[in-house]
Amino acid sequence: MRNYRILTLGGFFGLLALILIATTWASPPEDFPRSLLLLLLGGPLLLPLRGLLHGRTQAHIWGSLLALPYVVIGVAMATTGSHQAYGLLMLVLSLVFFAGCLGYVKTARGETRKP
Repeated sequence: MRNYRILTLGGFFGLLALILIATTWASPPEDFPRSLLLLLLGGPLLLPLRGLLHGRTQAHIWGSLLALPYVVIGVAMATTGSHQAYGLLMLVLSLVFFAGCLGYVKTARGETRKP
C-alpha cells in the first residue's frame, strides 16, 4: 500500500508542477491569461490534496476520477504539433497518478475485508 501511495503522490505533485512550470515559464500562453489557465488546470488538482496527503481512501477514489481529464488533455496535446513533449509528460504523469490511486484503493479495500 505504501508503494501505491508514493506512486499517487509522485504523479500528483509531478502533474501539478508540470502545469505550474509550463504555464508560467516554459511555454506561457500568448493569447490567454496565465492566471486563468492556472486556475482551470491546477485548481481542480487542489481539491483532493488534503485527503491524499492523509491517505484517505475516498480522496483516492475522487483523485482517480480527477486524473482522467488530464489523460485526455495529455493525449490531445501529444498528438498536436506544438506541445508534444508537454502533452506526453502530462499523459504519463496523469496515468501514474491514476494507477497509484486505483492501486491504493484496491489494497485499502482489500485490507478492510480481511477477517
